[in-house]
Amino acid sequence: MTTSNAEWIDIILGKTDAATKWQKIFDALRDAALLSSKLGALDRVTVAPDQLLANSAWNLWDEFLHHAPLAIDELKKFWVAPKPSGRAILILDGLSLRELPIIVNAAKERGIVPVRVEARGSQLPTETDRFAEALGVSSRSKLRNNQAPATFLFSGQDTYSTVLESPFADCFGEVTSHPHLFYWHTWPDEPLIHGNAQKDDALSLLTMQTKRQLAGGDFWAFIDRLRQGRSLVITADHGYAHSHSFSDEVQDSETIQLLRNTFGAKRNSVESPNAPWPRHHLPPLVAKFSGRLAVIGQRKWSVQGGFPHLCHGGLSLLEAAVPYIELPEL
Repeated sequence: MTTSNAEWIDIILGKTDAATKWQKIFDALRDAALLSSKLGALDRVTVAPDQLLANSAWNLWDEFLHHAPLAIDELKKFWVAPKPSGRAILILDGLSLRELPIIVNAAKERGIVPVRVEARGSQLPTETDRFAEALGVSSRSKLRNNQAPATFLFSGQDTYSTVLESPFADCFGEVTSHPHLFYWHTWPDEPLIHGNAQKDDALSLLTMQTKRQLAGGDFWAFIDRLRQGRSLVITADHGYAHSHSFSDEVQDSETIQLLRNTFGAKRNSVESPNAPWPRHHLPPLVAKFSGRLAVIGQRKWSVQGGFPHLCHGGLSLLEAAVPYIELPEL
């Protein structure tokens, strides 16, 4: 059973601390994701909580990085937990909670019982570089070919890290014999999310393509290779939004122009010191994070060429929540 609107109100507006609220939000998102088998079902589930977070409890976004259950924190715990075997982390760039049940069901069909299945938080704003920075590197590319700097959280003599772009059929041969692995694959963000962003049936196309890949033999041959002698976590740097189903399109012409000037057709931007974001909106349209601005909630606005149907970088739950799946060693 998915969380009702009344239950979302109790979770988000109830008299509990920020950590408890965010934990309950992510638990509810995980449960909803596992029950969402129809196209667009999870997007509909998140309308009510996104509206509450944008219009009544926007201050919770300020508490997110301090109190939400973050993927980066779970990865740190996983990496140092006592294990008789090695460990591997696979980051699938842009993987959202929509894909969580696909992976879990495909694993079970192959007789693999996940050790843990969770929803966890990305970094904010919900962009690749923010997650890379949390790992201790300036960008994803710094991890290529095991050339990560010493600041990388998961570096070590017995660890191999790299970035993959090849089809999953070719990734099998790229798994080294190191006991500990950190692999970051650019799929599905590239090419599926960005490649389908402007198409009217973007979510349908993306869902069809991700299902075919994540349930296919090539992906699971790669996964089993990673699991040989290693526990494996599959997670993501950020999710993505389907703006075509957003509940709030900005109508005020002055605000539209401000959003166009600041963000264009994106969900976040670097704040200009010469044109700081005005604070007169209530509820606020934008939150600030270390010199960057991010749009709060399911908000879009008219732009030349149309707002992209698939996007990330803003503050909505399906952008900020990612799957966290731990599989046992093989």
